[in-house]
Amino acid sequence: MMEEMDRTGDSGKEGRENAEVSFRFSPRPNRAGEINWLPWSEKAFQRAEREGKPILLSISAVWCHWCHVMDETTYSDQEVIELVNSLYVPVRVDNDRNPDINRRYNQGGWPTTAFLSHRGALLAGTTYLPPETMRKVLHRISELYAENRDCLENFSMEMTPGFRQRGILGKHLVEAVASSLLSAWDREHGGLGTEPKFPHPEAILLALHMHNKACDGYLDFAVQYLRAMAENGLRDPVEGGFFRYSVTKDWSVPHYEKMLDDNARLLTAYLRAYGATGEEEFLIVAAETASFIHRVLSDGRHRFFGSRDADEEYYRMDAADRPASSPPPVDETVYLDLSARTASALLGAAAVLGNEEYLRLSLRFLDFAWRECYLPRGGMAHYHDGVPHRRGLLGDQVESALAFQEAFSSTGDTRFLERAEELLNLVVEGFLDRESGILFDAMADFLPAGLRPEPADLTHLSRTAEALLRQAYLAGGKNRKDLAGELLSSVSGEIPSYGYFASPYALALDLYLEGPLVVRWAGRDDRRSRLLLAARALSPDSRVLLLPAAREGAEGDEESCVEICGEDACFLRTDDPEEVAAYLGVRPGIIDGVTGR
Repeated sequence: MMEEMDRTGDSGKEGRENAEVSFRFSPRPNRAGEINWLPWSEKAFQRAEREGKPILLSISAVWCHWCHVMDETTYSDQEVIELVNSLYVPVRVDNDRNPDINRRYNQGGWPTTAFLSHRGALLAGTTYLPPETMRKVLHRISELYAENRDCLENFSMEMTPGFRQRGILGKHLVEAVASSLLSAWDREHGGLGTEPKFPHPEAILLALHMHNKACDGYLDFAVQYLRAMAENGLRDPVEGGFFRYSVTKDWSVPHYEKMLDDNARLLTAYLRAYGATGEEEFLIVAAETASFIHRVLSDGRHRFFGSRDADEEYYRMDAADRPASSPPPVDETVYLDLSARTASALLGAAAVLGNEEYLRLSLRFLDFAWRECYLPRGGMAHYHDGVPHRRGLLGDQVESALAFQEAFSSTGDTRFLERAEELLNLVVEGFLDRESGILFDAMADFLPAGLRPEPADLTHLSRTAEALLRQAYLAGGKNRKDLAGELLSSVSGEIPSYGYFASPYALALDLYLEGPLVVRWAGRDDRRSRLLLAARALSPDSRVLLLPAAREGAEGDEESCVEICGEDACFLRTDDPEEVAAYLGVRPGIIDGVTGR
Protein backbone atom coordinates (compact mmCIF):
# COMPACT_ATOMS: atom_id res chain seq x y z
CA MET A 1 0.00 0.00 0.00
CA MET A 2 2.40 2.63 -1.26
CA GLU A 3 3.54 4.33 -4.42
CA GLU A 4 6.44 2.19 -5.56
CA MET A 5 9.66 3.61 -6.94
CA ASP A 6 10.62 2.58 -10.44
CA ARG A 7 14.18 1.44 -9.87
CA THR A 8 14.29 2.83 -13.10
CA GLY A 9 19.86 36.31 -12.18
CA ASP A 10 20.24 38.96 -9.71
CA SER A 11 20.48 39.36 -5.95
CA GLY A 12 16.82 40.32 -5.75
CA LYS A 13 15.79 37.08 -7.42
CA GLU A 14 18.05 35.11 -5.10
CA GLY A 15 16.46 36.73 -2.08
CA ARG A 16 12.95 35.83 -3.24
CA GLU A 17 13.84 32.14 -3.12
CA ASN A 18 13.73 32.13 0.68
CA ALA A 19 9.92 32.29 0.68
CA GLU A 20 8.12 30.44 3.49
CA VAL A 21 7.56 26.75 2.83
CA SER A 22 3.92 25.75 2.38
CA PHE A 23 2.97 22.14 3.03
CA ARG A 24 0.74 20.26 0.62
CA PHE A 25 -1.66 17.71 2.07
CA SER A 26 -4.34 15.51 0.55
CA PRO A 27 -6.96 17.52 -1.36
CA ARG A 28 -9.66 15.58 0.52
CA PRO A 29 -10.67 16.30 4.14
CA ASN A 30 -7.92 15.47 6.64
CA ARG A 31 -6.27 16.67 9.86
CA ALA A 32 -2.62 16.22 8.82
CA GLY A 33 -2.11 19.97 9.15
CA GLU A 34 -2.65 19.68 12.92
CA ILE A 35 0.77 18.07 13.20
CA ASN A 36 3.40 20.73 13.86
CA TRP A 37 5.36 20.06 10.70
CA LEU A 38 8.62 21.86 10.03
CA PRO A 39 10.43 22.07 6.70
CA TRP A 40 13.81 20.39 6.35
CA SER A 41 16.04 23.01 7.94
CA GLU A 42 18.84 23.66 10.39
CA LYS A 43 16.18 24.88 12.80
CA ALA A 44 14.50 21.47 12.86
CA PHE A 45 17.74 19.61 13.61
CA GLN A 46 18.74 22.11 16.29
CA ARG A 47 15.37 21.65 17.96
CA ALA A 48 15.76 17.86 17.87
CA GLU A 49 19.16 18.15 19.56
CA ARG A 50 17.94 20.65 22.13
CA GLU A 51 14.84 18.63 23.09
CA GLY A 52 16.47 15.21 22.81
CA LYS A 53 13.87 13.93 20.34
CA PRO A 54 14.16 11.95 17.14
CA ILE A 55 12.94 13.42 13.86
CA LEU A 56 9.93 11.95 12.09
CA LEU A 57 10.55 12.54 8.38
CA SER A 58 7.56 12.26 6.04
CA ILE A 59 8.40 12.29 2.33
CA SER A 60 5.24 12.84 0.35
CA ALA A 61 4.25 13.62 -3.24
CA VAL A 62 1.33 15.69 -4.38
CA TRP A 63 0.27 13.03 -6.93
CA CYS A 64 0.68 10.07 -4.56
CA HIS A 65 -2.53 8.18 -3.71
CA TRP A 66 -1.19 6.47 -0.58
CA CYS A 67 0.33 9.73 0.64
CA HIS A 68 -3.18 11.14 0.55
CA VAL A 69 -4.54 8.07 2.32
CA MET A 70 -1.94 8.47 5.06
CA ASP A 71 -2.90 12.13 5.47
CA GLU A 72 -6.59 11.20 5.68
CA THR A 73 -6.17 8.27 8.09
CA THR A 74 -2.89 7.96 9.97
CA TYR A 75 -2.02 11.64 10.19
CA SER A 76 -5.66 12.45 10.98
CA ASP A 77 -5.81 10.03 13.91
CA GLN A 78 -6.07 11.97 17.18
CA GLU A 79 -3.61 9.76 19.08
CA VAL A 80 -1.07 9.82 16.25
CA ILE A 81 -1.28 13.63 16.11
CA GLU A 82 -0.66 13.87 19.85
CA LEU A 83 2.19 11.36 19.85
CA VAL A 84 3.99 13.01 16.94
CA ASN A 85 3.66 16.50 18.41
CA SER A 86 4.83 15.44 21.87
CA LEU A 87 7.54 12.85 21.14
CA TYR A 88 9.06 13.94 17.80
CA VAL A 89 10.25 16.83 15.72
CA PRO A 90 8.09 16.28 12.62
CA VAL A 91 9.61 17.25 9.27
CA ARG A 92 7.67 17.07 6.01
CA VAL A 93 9.35 17.06 2.60
CA ASP A 94 7.84 17.20 -0.88
CA ASN A 95 9.51 14.52 -2.99
CA ASP A 96 9.40 16.37 -6.32
CA ARG A 97 10.51 19.71 -4.94
CA ASN A 98 13.36 18.11 -2.97
CA PRO A 99 14.69 15.20 -5.05
CA ASP A 100 18.05 15.21 -3.26
CA ILE A 101 16.45 14.62 0.16
CA ASN A 102 14.21 11.96 -1.34
CA ARG A 103 17.18 10.20 -2.92
CA ARG A 104 19.00 9.97 0.39
CA TYR A 105 16.12 8.86 2.61
CA ASN A 106 13.43 7.22 0.47
CA GLN A 107 12.53 3.81 1.85
CA GLY A 108 11.37 2.25 -1.41
CA GLY A 109 8.31 4.30 -2.27
CA TRP A 110 5.88 7.01 -1.27
CA PRO A 111 4.92 7.90 1.34
CA THR A 112 8.23 7.39 3.10
CA THR A 113 8.11 7.35 6.89
CA ALA A 114 11.63 7.67 8.30
CA PHE A 115 13.07 8.26 11.76
CA LEU A 116 16.32 10.24 12.05
CA SER A 117 18.74 11.37 14.71
CA HIS A 118 19.43 15.08 15.11
CA ARG A 119 22.55 14.55 12.96
CA GLY A 120 20.45 13.18 10.11
CA ALA A 121 21.35 9.52 10.54
CA LEU A 122 18.61 7.10 9.50
CA LEU A 123 17.42 5.12 12.53
CA ALA A 124 14.49 3.26 10.96
CA GLY A 125 12.14 3.64 8.06
CA THR A 126 9.29 2.23 6.04
CA THR A 127 6.54 3.45 3.71
CA TYR A 128 2.81 3.63 4.46
CA LEU A 129 1.71 2.87 8.01
CA PRO A 130 -1.97 2.56 9.04
CA PRO A 131 -3.01 4.34 12.26
CA GLU A 132 -2.88 1.33 14.59
CA THR A 133 0.61 0.35 13.42
CA MET A 134 1.84 3.94 13.49
CA ARG A 135 0.83 4.32 17.13
CA LYS A 136 2.92 1.28 18.12
CA VAL A 137 5.89 2.40 16.04
CA LEU A 138 5.82 5.93 17.47
CA HIS A 139 5.89 4.58 21.02
CA ARG A 140 8.65 2.04 20.30
CA ILE A 141 11.00 4.35 18.37
CA SER A 142 10.67 7.02 21.06
CA GLU A 143 11.50 4.49 23.80
CA LEU A 144 14.50 3.10 21.93
CA TYR A 145 15.80 6.57 21.20
CA ALA A 146 15.55 7.57 24.86
CA GLU A 147 17.34 4.39 25.97
CA ASN A 148 20.13 4.65 23.39
CA ARG A 149 20.38 8.38 22.82
CA ASP A 150 24.06 8.74 23.70
CA CYS A 151 25.01 6.12 21.14
CA LEU A 152 22.58 7.19 18.45
CA GLU A 153 23.52 10.85 18.59
CA ASN A 154 27.06 9.98 17.56
CA PHE A 155 25.71 8.79 14.23
CA SER A 156 25.89 11.27 11.38
CA MET A 157 25.16 11.45 7.70
CA GLU A 158 28.75 12.29 6.76
CA MET A 159 29.73 10.13 3.84
CA THR A 160 32.70 9.58 1.63
CA PRO A 161 31.99 9.43 -2.09
CA GLY A 162 31.14 5.97 -3.32
CA PHE A 163 33.73 3.96 -5.18
CA ARG A 164 33.19 3.92 -8.92
CA GLN A 165 34.05 0.74 -10.80
CA ARG A 166 35.90 1.55 -14.00
CA GLY A 167 36.17 -0.71 -16.99
CA ILE A 168 36.86 -0.67 -20.70
CA LEU A 169 34.50 1.29 -22.92
CA GLY A 170 33.31 -0.68 -25.91
CA LYS A 171 30.35 -1.83 -27.97
CA HIS A 172 30.04 -4.87 -25.74
CA LEU A 173 28.50 -2.65 -23.05
CA VAL A 174 25.85 -1.30 -25.43
CA GLU A 175 25.08 -4.84 -26.55
CA ALA A 176 24.90 -6.12 -22.97
CA VAL A 177 22.36 -3.49 -21.95
CA ALA A 178 20.35 -3.99 -25.14
CA SER A 179 20.25 -7.76 -24.74
CA SER A 180 18.87 -7.30 -21.22
CA LEU A 181 15.76 -5.81 -22.84
CA LEU A 182 15.04 -9.04 -24.67
CA SER A 183 15.86 -11.13 -21.60
CA ALA A 184 13.37 -9.23 -19.40
CA TRP A 185 10.73 -8.89 -22.14
CA ASP A 186 7.26 -10.06 -21.13
CA ARG A 187 6.37 -11.58 -24.49
CA GLU A 188 2.80 -12.31 -23.45
CA HIS A 189 1.75 -8.87 -22.23
CA GLY A 190 4.47 -6.56 -23.49
CA GLY A 191 6.83 -4.48 -21.42
CA LEU A 192 9.55 -5.39 -18.97
CA GLY A 193 9.28 -7.72 -16.00
CA THR A 194 6.11 -8.44 -14.10
CA GLU A 195 3.73 -6.42 -11.96
CA PRO A 196 3.76 -3.59 -11.19
CA LYS A 197 4.41 -2.61 -14.82
CA PHE A 198 6.07 0.71 -15.59
CA PRO A 199 6.71 2.44 -18.88
CA HIS A 200 10.44 2.58 -19.60
CA PRO A 201 10.75 5.09 -22.45
CA GLU A 202 14.55 4.99 -22.60
CA ALA A 203 14.44 1.21 -22.96
CA ILE A 204 12.06 1.64 -25.90
CA LEU A 205 14.32 4.28 -27.45
CA LEU A 206 17.29 1.95 -27.07
CA ALA A 207 15.33 -0.87 -28.73
CA LEU A 208 14.42 1.38 -31.69
CA HIS A 209 18.04 2.48 -31.91
CA MET A 210 19.23 -1.13 -32.00
CA HIS A 211 16.63 -1.91 -34.67
CA ASN A 212 18.11 0.84 -36.80
CA LYS A 213 21.48 -0.87 -36.41
CA ALA A 214 19.85 -3.94 -38.03
CA CYS A 215 19.70 -5.98 -34.83
CA ASP A 216 16.94 -8.61 -34.76
CA GLY A 217 14.07 -8.67 -32.30
CA TYR A 218 14.21 -5.11 -31.02
CA LEU A 219 11.50 -3.64 -33.23
CA ASP A 220 9.07 -6.37 -32.16
CA PHE A 221 9.90 -5.60 -28.53
CA ALA A 222 9.28 -1.86 -28.95
CA VAL A 223 6.12 -2.27 -31.02
CA GLN A 224 4.48 -4.70 -28.60
CA TYR A 225 5.48 -2.56 -25.60
CA LEU A 226 3.98 0.60 -27.10
CA ARG A 227 0.80 -1.13 -28.28
CA ALA A 228 0.27 -2.76 -24.88
CA MET A 229 0.47 0.56 -23.04
CA ALA A 230 -1.77 2.34 -25.55
CA GLU A 231 -4.48 -0.32 -25.79
CA ASN A 232 -4.76 -2.02 -22.40
CA GLY A 233 -5.42 0.58 -19.75
CA LEU A 234 -2.34 2.72 -19.23
CA ARG A 235 -3.57 5.35 -21.70
CA ASP A 236 -6.57 7.51 -20.89
CA PRO A 237 -9.00 6.89 -23.79
CA VAL A 238 -11.02 10.04 -23.07
CA GLU A 239 -8.54 12.84 -22.45
CA GLY A 240 -5.34 11.30 -23.72
CA GLY A 241 -2.10 11.00 -21.79
CA PHE A 242 -0.67 8.07 -19.87
CA PHE A 243 -1.06 7.05 -16.26
CA ARG A 244 2.01 6.43 -14.14
CA TYR A 245 2.05 2.62 -14.03
CA SER A 246 -0.10 -0.51 -13.99
CA VAL A 247 -0.71 -2.58 -10.89
CA THR A 248 -1.12 -5.67 -13.08
CA LYS A 249 1.25 -7.17 -15.62
CA ASP A 250 -1.34 -7.00 -18.41
CA TRP A 251 -1.56 -3.17 -18.10
CA SER A 252 -5.28 -3.35 -17.22
CA VAL A 253 -5.33 -1.67 -13.78
CA PRO A 254 -3.52 1.65 -13.82
CA HIS A 255 -2.46 3.89 -10.97
CA TYR A 256 -4.25 6.99 -12.12
CA GLU A 257 -1.80 9.84 -11.58
CA LYS A 258 -0.42 11.38 -14.78
CA MET A 259 3.19 12.56 -14.70
CA LEU A 260 4.62 15.22 -17.00
CA ASP A 261 7.93 13.39 -17.37
CA ASP A 262 6.36 10.06 -18.36
CA ASN A 263 4.15 11.67 -20.98
CA ALA A 264 6.97 13.73 -22.47
CA ARG A 265 9.30 10.76 -22.83
CA LEU A 266 6.53 8.55 -24.21
CA LEU A 267 5.67 11.25 -26.75
CA THR A 268 9.21 10.95 -28.11
CA ALA A 269 9.02 7.15 -28.11
CA TYR A 270 5.74 7.03 -30.05
CA LEU A 271 7.00 9.52 -32.63
CA ARG A 272 10.13 7.45 -33.26
CA ALA A 273 8.11 4.25 -33.41
CA TYR A 274 5.89 5.84 -36.05
CA GLY A 275 9.01 6.80 -37.99
CA ALA A 276 10.37 3.26 -37.77
CA THR A 277 7.13 1.46 -38.66
CA GLY A 278 4.78 3.85 -40.42
CA GLU A 279 1.95 2.58 -38.19
CA GLU A 280 -0.65 5.35 -37.98
CA GLU A 281 -1.72 4.23 -34.49
CA PHE A 282 1.58 5.43 -33.06
CA LEU A 283 1.19 8.86 -34.63
CA ILE A 284 -2.36 9.14 -33.26
CA VAL A 285 -1.18 8.30 -29.75
CA ALA A 286 1.70 10.78 -30.04
CA ALA A 287 -0.70 13.52 -31.16
CA GLU A 288 -3.10 12.79 -28.28
CA THR A 289 -0.24 12.82 -25.78
CA ALA A 290 1.12 16.13 -27.05
CA SER A 291 -2.37 17.60 -26.89
CA PHE A 292 -2.84 16.38 -23.31
CA ILE A 293 0.44 17.97 -22.23
CA HIS A 294 -0.50 21.24 -23.91
CA ARG A 295 -4.08 21.36 -22.56
CA VAL A 296 -3.63 20.01 -19.05
CA LEU A 297 0.03 20.04 -18.01
CA SER A 298 0.87 23.53 -19.24
CA ASP A 299 -0.56 27.03 -19.03
CA GLY A 300 -0.44 27.23 -22.83
CA ARG A 301 1.94 30.20 -22.63
CA HIS A 302 5.31 29.49 -21.03
CA ARG A 303 5.07 26.95 -18.21
CA PHE A 304 4.77 23.18 -17.85
CA PHE A 305 3.23 21.57 -14.76
CA GLY A 306 4.53 18.53 -12.92
CA SER A 307 1.57 16.15 -12.63
CA ARG A 308 -2.15 15.59 -12.41
CA ASP A 309 -3.45 13.84 -9.32
CA ALA A 310 -4.94 10.36 -9.25
CA ASP A 311 -8.73 10.10 -9.04
CA GLU A 312 -10.00 6.60 -9.75
CA GLU A 313 -13.66 7.60 -9.83
CA TYR A 314 -13.07 10.44 -12.29
CA TYR A 315 -10.96 8.43 -14.71
CA ARG A 316 -13.46 5.59 -14.82
CA MET A 317 -16.13 7.94 -16.17
CA ASP A 318 -16.90 7.97 -19.86
CA ALA A 319 -16.56 11.01 -22.10
CA ALA A 320 -20.15 12.15 -21.53
CA ASP A 321 -19.84 12.24 -17.72
CA ARG A 322 -16.43 13.83 -17.23
CA PRO A 323 -17.30 17.41 -18.28
CA ALA A 324 -19.79 17.66 -15.41
CA SER A 325 -17.26 16.47 -12.82
CA SER A 326 -14.41 18.29 -11.15
CA PRO A 327 -11.13 17.08 -12.66
CA PRO A 328 -8.24 16.02 -10.42
CA PRO A 329 -5.95 18.90 -9.37
CA VAL A 330 -2.76 19.71 -11.24
CA ASP A 331 0.57 20.37 -9.50
CA GLU A 332 1.54 23.70 -11.03
CA THR A 333 5.13 23.54 -9.83
CA VAL A 334 7.58 24.06 -12.70
CA TYR A 335 10.19 21.35 -12.27
CA LEU A 336 13.02 22.55 -14.49
CA ASP A 337 14.40 19.16 -15.45
CA LEU A 338 11.02 17.67 -16.34
CA SER A 339 9.83 20.83 -18.08
CA ALA A 340 13.00 21.10 -20.14
CA ARG A 341 12.63 17.50 -21.28
CA THR A 342 9.03 18.24 -22.21
CA ALA A 343 10.08 21.27 -24.25
CA SER A 344 12.50 19.04 -26.17
CA ALA A 345 9.76 16.50 -26.89
CA LEU A 346 7.24 19.13 -28.03
CA LEU A 347 9.77 20.72 -30.38
CA GLY A 348 9.92 17.41 -32.24
CA ALA A 349 6.15 17.01 -32.13
CA ALA A 350 5.69 20.52 -33.51
CA ALA A 351 7.61 19.63 -36.66
CA VAL A 352 5.89 16.28 -37.21
CA LEU A 353 2.36 17.47 -36.43
CA GLY A 354 2.70 20.95 -37.91
CA ASN A 355 1.54 22.56 -34.68
CA GLU A 356 3.05 26.01 -34.20
CA GLU A 357 1.54 26.28 -30.71
CA TYR A 358 3.85 23.52 -29.49
CA LEU A 359 6.84 25.33 -30.95
CA ARG A 360 5.88 28.65 -29.38
CA LEU A 361 5.13 27.10 -25.99
CA SER A 362 8.48 25.30 -25.87
CA LEU A 363 10.52 28.34 -26.89
CA ARG A 364 8.62 30.63 -24.53
CA PHE A 365 9.22 28.18 -21.68
CA LEU A 366 12.96 28.21 -22.36
CA ASP A 367 13.01 32.01 -22.37
CA PHE A 368 10.95 32.04 -19.16
CA ALA A 369 13.32 29.55 -17.52
CA TRP A 370 16.38 31.60 -18.45
CA ARG A 371 14.77 34.84 -17.32
CA GLU A 372 13.13 33.68 -14.08
CA CYS A 373 14.96 30.55 -12.93
CA TYR A 374 18.61 31.08 -13.87
CA LEU A 375 21.40 32.72 -11.90
CA PRO A 376 25.07 32.90 -12.92
CA ARG A 377 27.12 30.45 -10.85
CA GLY A 378 23.86 29.11 -9.44
CA GLY A 379 22.23 27.68 -12.52
CA MET A 380 18.60 26.70 -12.91
CA ALA A 381 16.00 26.26 -10.15
CA HIS A 382 12.46 24.94 -9.88
CA TYR A 383 9.69 27.55 -9.85
CA HIS A 384 6.47 27.81 -7.86
CA ASP A 385 4.46 30.38 -5.94
CA GLY A 386 5.87 33.10 -8.18
CA VAL A 387 9.54 32.58 -7.29
CA PRO A 388 12.41 30.15 -8.01
CA HIS A 389 13.22 27.42 -5.46
CA ARG A 390 15.84 24.69 -4.95
CA ARG A 391 18.82 25.70 -6.98
CA GLY A 392 21.96 23.68 -7.65
CA LEU A 393 20.52 20.29 -8.74
CA LEU A 394 22.41 18.49 -11.50
CA GLY A 395 19.35 17.29 -13.41
CA ASP A 396 18.00 20.82 -13.82
CA GLN A 397 21.22 22.03 -15.45
CA VAL A 398 21.70 19.04 -17.75
CA GLU A 399 18.12 18.71 -19.01
CA SER A 400 17.97 22.47 -19.61
CA ALA A 401 21.20 22.30 -21.60
CA LEU A 402 19.79 19.48 -23.74
CA ALA A 403 16.60 21.49 -24.33
CA PHE A 404 18.56 24.57 -25.36
CA GLN A 405 20.46 22.38 -27.83
CA GLU A 406 17.14 21.21 -29.27
CA ALA A 407 15.91 24.80 -29.54
CA PHE A 408 19.07 25.76 -31.43
CA SER A 409 18.49 22.92 -33.89
CA SER A 410 14.86 23.98 -34.31
CA THR A 411 15.49 27.70 -34.81
CA GLY A 412 19.13 28.26 -35.67
CA ASP A 413 19.23 30.89 -32.91
CA THR A 414 22.76 30.72 -31.49
CA ARG A 415 21.62 32.22 -28.17
CA PHE A 416 20.21 28.84 -27.25
CA LEU A 417 23.52 27.13 -27.93
CA GLU A 418 25.33 29.77 -25.86
CA ARG A 419 22.97 29.10 -22.94
CA ALA A 420 23.65 25.37 -23.18
CA GLU A 421 27.36 26.13 -23.12
CA GLU A 422 26.99 28.27 -20.02
CA LEU A 423 25.07 25.56 -18.17
CA LEU A 424 27.56 22.85 -19.11
CA ASN A 425 30.42 25.07 -17.94
CA LEU A 426 28.60 25.31 -14.61
CA VAL A 427 28.24 21.51 -14.50
CA VAL A 428 31.97 21.07 -15.03
CA GLU A 429 32.93 23.72 -12.50
CA GLY A 430 30.30 23.12 -9.84
CA PHE A 431 29.41 19.41 -9.95
CA LEU A 432 32.56 17.61 -11.10
CA ASP A 433 35.52 16.76 -8.88
CA ARG A 434 38.27 16.61 -11.48
CA GLU A 435 40.73 14.97 -9.08
CA SER A 436 38.52 11.97 -8.30
CA GLY A 437 36.50 12.08 -11.52
CA ILE A 438 33.23 11.94 -9.55
CA LEU A 439 30.22 13.83 -10.85
CA PHE A 440 28.00 14.92 -7.94
CA ASP A 441 24.23 15.27 -7.86
CA ALA A 442 24.19 18.78 -6.37
CA MET A 443 26.36 21.77 -5.59
CA ALA A 444 27.30 21.84 -1.92
CA ASP A 445 26.47 25.55 -1.48
CA PHE A 446 22.83 24.94 -2.39
CA LEU A 447 22.11 21.72 -0.50
CA PRO A 448 19.68 21.72 2.44
CA ALA A 449 21.10 21.64 5.94
CA GLY A 450 22.87 18.44 6.91
CA LEU A 451 23.27 17.04 3.39
CA ARG A 452 26.42 16.54 1.39
CA PRO A 453 26.75 16.01 -2.36
CA GLU A 454 26.55 12.39 -3.45
CA PRO A 455 27.76 10.81 -6.67
CA ALA A 456 25.21 11.32 -9.43
CA ASP A 457 23.03 8.34 -10.24
CA LEU A 458 23.56 6.51 -13.50
CA THR A 459 20.80 8.30 -15.41
CA HIS A 460 22.03 11.77 -14.52
CA LEU A 461 25.61 10.81 -15.30
CA SER A 462 24.54 9.40 -18.66
CA ARG A 463 22.47 12.43 -19.58
CA THR A 464 25.39 14.69 -18.63
CA ALA A 465 27.68 12.73 -20.94
CA GLU A 466 25.09 12.98 -23.72
CA ALA A 467 24.75 16.75 -23.27
CA LEU A 468 28.54 17.17 -23.39
CA LEU A 469 28.76 15.09 -26.55
CA ARG A 470 25.97 16.95 -28.31
CA GLN A 471 27.54 20.28 -27.41
CA ALA A 472 30.87 19.10 -28.80
CA TYR A 473 29.27 18.08 -32.10
CA LEU A 474 27.08 21.19 -32.40
CA ALA A 475 29.53 23.83 -31.21
CA GLY A 476 32.91 22.14 -31.38
CA GLY A 477 35.32 21.30 -28.61
CA LYS A 478 37.26 18.06 -28.27
CA ASN A 479 37.56 18.58 -24.52
CA ARG A 480 33.80 18.13 -24.17
CA LYS A 481 33.94 14.74 -25.87
CA ASP A 482 36.95 13.67 -23.81
CA LEU A 483 35.16 14.62 -20.60
CA ALA A 484 32.07 12.67 -21.67
CA GLY A 485 34.28 9.65 -22.23
CA GLU A 486 35.79 10.02 -18.77
CA LEU A 487 32.34 10.11 -17.18
CA LEU A 488 31.17 7.05 -19.09
CA SER A 489 34.37 5.21 -18.25
CA SER A 490 34.08 6.04 -14.54
CA VAL A 491 31.13 3.65 -14.10
CA SER A 492 31.63 1.25 -17.00
CA GLY A 493 32.55 -1.67 -14.75
CA GLU A 494 29.16 -1.46 -13.04
CA ILE A 495 26.99 -1.40 -16.16
CA PRO A 496 26.25 -5.13 -16.63
CA SER A 497 24.67 -5.25 -13.17
CA TYR A 498 22.15 -2.53 -14.06
CA GLY A 499 20.47 -4.43 -16.89
CA TYR A 500 17.91 -2.41 -18.83
CA PHE A 501 18.01 0.37 -16.23
CA ALA A 502 21.26 1.35 -17.95
CA SER A 503 19.45 2.22 -21.20
CA PRO A 504 20.30 5.96 -20.94
CA TYR A 505 23.94 4.96 -20.49
CA ALA A 506 23.88 2.69 -23.55
CA LEU A 507 22.42 5.49 -25.69
CA ALA A 508 25.08 7.95 -24.53
CA LEU A 509 27.87 5.42 -24.96
CA ASP A 510 26.82 4.55 -28.51
CA LEU A 511 26.85 8.25 -29.38
CA TYR A 512 30.38 8.44 -27.96
CA LEU A 513 31.64 5.32 -29.74
CA GLU A 514 29.90 5.68 -33.10
CA GLY A 515 29.79 9.44 -33.34
CA PRO A 516 26.79 11.49 -34.46
CA LEU A 517 24.80 11.68 -37.64
CA VAL A 518 24.87 15.45 -38.15
CA VAL A 519 22.32 16.79 -40.63
CA ARG A 520 23.65 20.08 -42.03
CA TRP A 521 21.58 22.45 -44.11
CA ALA A 522 22.12 26.12 -44.91
CA GLY A 523 18.86 27.04 -46.63
CA ARG A 524 16.10 29.43 -45.63
CA ASP A 525 13.12 27.44 -46.93
CA ASP A 526 10.68 27.00 -44.00
CA ARG A 527 8.99 23.97 -45.54
CA ARG A 528 12.27 22.14 -46.08
CA SER A 529 13.42 23.07 -42.58
CA ARG A 530 10.26 21.55 -41.08
CA LEU A 531 10.72 18.37 -43.10
CA LEU A 532 14.26 17.97 -41.83
CA LEU A 533 13.19 18.62 -38.25
CA ALA A 534 10.42 16.06 -38.67
CA ALA A 535 12.86 13.51 -40.10
CA ARG A 536 15.07 13.98 -37.07
CA ALA A 537 12.14 13.66 -34.63
CA LEU A 538 10.94 10.48 -36.36
CA SER A 539 14.30 8.79 -36.78
CA PRO A 540 14.78 5.71 -34.59
CA ASP A 541 18.51 6.50 -34.54
CA SER A 542 19.28 8.39 -31.34
CA ARG A 543 22.53 9.81 -32.72
CA VAL A 544 20.89 12.27 -35.12
CA LEU A 545 21.64 15.99 -34.67
CA LEU A 546 20.41 18.86 -36.83
CA LEU A 547 22.95 21.62 -37.36
CA PRO A 548 21.45 24.69 -39.04
CA ALA A 549 24.53 26.31 -40.57
CA ALA A 550 23.99 29.89 -41.72
CA ARG A 551 25.79 30.52 -44.99
CA GLU A 552 25.17 34.12 -45.89
CA GLY A 553 25.35 34.76 -49.60
CA ALA A 554 25.20 31.07 -50.59
CA GLU A 555 24.26 30.62 -54.22
CA GLY A 556 23.03 27.90 -56.54
CA ASP A 557 22.14 24.59 -54.98
CA GLU A 558 24.21 25.26 -51.83
CA GLU A 559 21.10 26.46 -50.02
CA SER A 560 19.00 23.43 -50.89
CA CYS A 561 21.54 20.67 -50.37
CA VAL A 562 21.58 18.63 -47.20
CA GLU A 563 24.63 16.80 -45.88
CA ILE A 564 24.69 13.97 -43.37
CA CYS A 565 28.11 13.71 -41.77
CA GLY A 566 29.88 12.00 -38.93
CA GLU A 567 32.90 13.27 -37.06
CA ASP A 568 35.38 12.63 -39.84
CA ALA A 569 33.41 12.06 -43.04
CA CYS A 570 30.17 12.83 -44.85
CA PHE A 571 27.88 10.03 -45.98
CA LEU A 572 25.16 11.69 -48.02
CA ARG A 573 24.59 14.89 -49.99
CA THR A 574 21.15 15.46 -51.49
CA ASP A 575 18.38 18.00 -52.06
CA ASP A 576 15.63 15.45 -51.38
CA PRO A 577 14.26 15.43 -47.77
CA GLU A 578 12.76 11.97 -48.39
CA GLU A 579 16.23 10.63 -49.14
CA VAL A 580 17.52 12.22 -45.94
CA ALA A 581 14.70 10.63 -43.95
CA ALA A 582 15.35 7.21 -45.48
CA TYR A 583 19.03 7.43 -44.54
CA LEU A 584 17.97 8.19 -40.95
CA GLY A 585 15.77 5.08 -40.80
CA VAL A 586 12.36 6.71 -41.41
CA ARG A 587 9.89 4.61 -43.37
CA PRO A 588 9.31 5.71 -47.00
CA GLY A 589 6.43 8.09 -47.61
CA ILE A 590 6.13 9.47 -44.10
CA ILE A 591 8.01 12.72 -44.67
CA ASP A 592 5.95 13.61 -47.73
CA GLY A 593 2.85 13.32 -45.55
CA VAL A 594 4.17 15.81 -43.00
CA THR A 595 3.43 18.78 -45.26
CA GLY A 596 -0.24 17.82 -45.32
CA ARG A 597 -0.67 18.34 -41.58
